[in-house]
Amino acid sequence: MSSAKNNSEQPFTKKALFILVALGLVATVGVAVTSIFAGDGRYQHSAGSNSFSKSALGHAALSEFLKADGRHILVSQYDTLNKIGNDSALLLIEPPARSASESQIDYLLDEAPTLLVLPKRTATAGLRRGWIGRAFLPKPAAAQTVARYVADGAEVVRPAHANHIWTHDIGLGGDPEVDDLQLVKSPLIEPIISTEDGILFGKLKDRFEGGQPVWLLADPDVLATHGLARGRNSEVALEIMDTVATGRNTFVIDEIIHGFSLEPSLSKAMFKQPFVFATLAALLALIFFLLALTRRFGAPARVENTLQNSKTVFIENTARILHLADKEKEALLRLMDDQALTIAEKLNAPRDLARKDLVAWLDETCRLREITPDFGTIRLRVDRIVSDDETKARRLMHQASQFYTWKQEILNETK
Repeated sequence: MSSAKNNSEQPFTKKALFILVALGLVATVGVAVTSIFAGDGRYQHSAGSNSFSKSALGHAALSEFLKADGRHILVSQYDTLNKIGNDSALLLIEPPARSASESQIDYLLDEAPTLLVLPKRTATAGLRRGWIGRAFLPKPAAAQTVARYVADGAEVVRPAHANHIWTHDIGLGGDPEVDDLQLVKSPLIEPIISTEDGILFGKLKDRFEGGQPVWLLADPDVLATHGLARGRNSEVALEIMDTVATGRNTFVIDEIIHGFSLEPSLSKAMFKQPFVFATLAALLALIFFLLALTRRFGAPARVENTLQNSKTVFIENTARILHLADKEKEALLRLMDDQALTIAEKLNAPRDLARKDLVAWLDETCRLREITPDFGTIRLRVDRIVSDDETKARRLMHQASQFYTWKQEILNETK
């Protein structure tokens, strides 16, 4: 009697348990096999001018070259802004000339040292996946449009002659070797590698105080797979990257500008290889489990309202009111200024310190403690966010996070 009762309360029979174990083993083998033979991602066969592409026009070879040199490479398909850290430089390689690219470039600029590489060549897809069929050299109108995203009035040219006399301000072991050389002309760009016809690699002048440096490379052939191994181009590419890195060790390559946007979603990943096998096994196991435990379901426990819940509701309602009034930016600036006064008191600032001198005093304290970015830079970035910018909310959230991190660092609080 007792034995029969115990058997009836067991969630699985021996047969059901055997089936579940077998399905788990099959799913594990399926994940292992598909992980080995399926390849390295949905964009592995791209033949365009992006970091996924292993074609002649692609930049996958550049990523591997930088990794071999000891750099960390992070290819971003979602929320690039929050992937940029204090040890990161940003690469925007051959963005297409369209409004989405301009918006993304403007969104990311000034968050880290940035290299913008102008587009040049296009190609048709080849018979083999990941290969190009035929390459084309369109007129430089698209490259000129992209250049003007960061340098108003810039002009992109392609000299007809091939006898170039190079000048440069960095220690190159040789000159670049490029067919159909593409250069840029602009008084807003300080030449670093140039010829008498224009600038190959330069740095934007007159950046606003607190902004990050921006470099522009006019001809992508120096970095592309077909040109990287030509002549001394690999040395030139490495010098360019060292210049852009400014001592940082991580390069973040934004691929959202090429349309490779992949928002993290567990629900989507569950039904794609190789995870679909594990999902099927889990669903079958869940069915068996629910059938075995049907009698055990009951009403959920009541959740009593607490003081913490009330505070959460109050904060959420206040945030909604500010959003409806379109006052998020002003609220954040007011909060930062109030917090700055509190922080200054905790740091024993002079009692007679005028409010107008508070920012300079905090920035000097940051400099002495080697804290970056400082309070003045963060406040300036918030103040520059325009009200009609569609990315306003994300940018405010990012700068609020930066301010919170700065507050913890300057007060030596635990993160």
